[in-house]
This record gives sequence, C-alpha cells and structure tokens, in this order.
Amino acid sequence: MAHDQDQRIPLSRERWLELALDTLSGKGHSKFSLDALINAMPVSKGSFYWHFKNREDFVMALVEFWDRHETQNVVSSLATLPENVSAEDKLWELMCVVYETHFVRHELLIRALTLEFPEVSKAVDIVDQIRAQTVKDLFAQMGFEGDELEMRTLVFLATTAFDHFVSIKQTKAKYEQQLRLRHAWFTRA
Repeated sequence: MAHDQDQRIPLSRERWLELALDTLSGKGHSKFSLDALINAMPVSKGSFYWHFKNREDFVMALVEFWDRHETQNVVSSLATLPENVSAEDKLWELMCVVYETHFVRHELLIRALTLEFPEVSKAVDIVDQIRAQTVKDLFAQMGFEGDELEMRTLVFLATTAFDHFVSIKQTKAKYEQQLRLRHAWFTRA
C-alpha cells in the first residue's frame, strides 16, 4: 500500500531503520538533515525522537541494523545449512543471497558515514573482519591456503560487494550467467 507524502504512520524502530537505510541509500550520500529525511519518509519528527535520542544515536542504530541484516543474518543462514553442503555450494548460496537481496546498495552509505562518525568506522571494521573470515573459511574448506587463500578472499569480497557500482548495464539473465562464471572461477583450483 503506497502512502501519501502527507500521511504519517507509526513505525516500529526496526521498520524506521529499514526505511531510513533505503531512503538514504537512494539519495547516494551520507550527509542528511533530519527534516529532509523525515520529509522523504511517511513519518513524523516526533517518531524520530521516540526511537532515537539524536542524530548520532540514529546513525549508530542504522549501522547496527545494517550489520544485523546484511552480515549477521547472512552468516547465520550459512551456518544453518546441513553439514553435507559443500563449501562450493555455500559460496554459491552466499553469492545468490547478496545478488537477490541487493544488499550492496547500502554499502556506500554506511562506508561514507565512517568519515563523519569514528565509531561507525570501528563497527564497519568489525563487519569487514566477520565477512572476510566467513569467506576465508569457505575457501580454506575448498583446500586453498597461503597467498592463494588471501587473494581469493579479498577478490571475492571486493567483487561481490561492489560490482553493482560499476556502470556496466546487463540484463538479469546476463548477470546471472556472469555470476555462475564467477563462481566457477572462484572455486576452481
């Protein structure tokens, strides 16, 4: 159900953060005024202060939301796969989750916030470490080690997180074909 710009609705803190993350990511920058954000969402200024003490509290809550939904939930879902699922298949599952959920659209916003908020930088460093260790563990299970393991981990993280920002337009079918080729490249010895 679409909401009129003037129609304000009560939102839970989680829904508030979800809408704010999408709204701010769609604008493509981390500098925002509270009034501009509220005007772009179906919420009132009072609802902001109901859920958040101030801009800094909001930004940290936004980063925690991002971490929970775009890292912790993904890592947890991989851990719940049956033991007989190969590391190659887990890597494919990870690639598909990132592709299908379009998580990468929030990456630039969150990373831009590190320039203004040092505590965001610390949180992003932790997220990067968790993501890197998860991918590294999968490649290690495939038998890669040493410099090869490090290179595959770094290249996987970079291409998976930021390939949507390269201005090469592809059809969905072509992108899915490229995803399969990328998976084959990453998993071959």
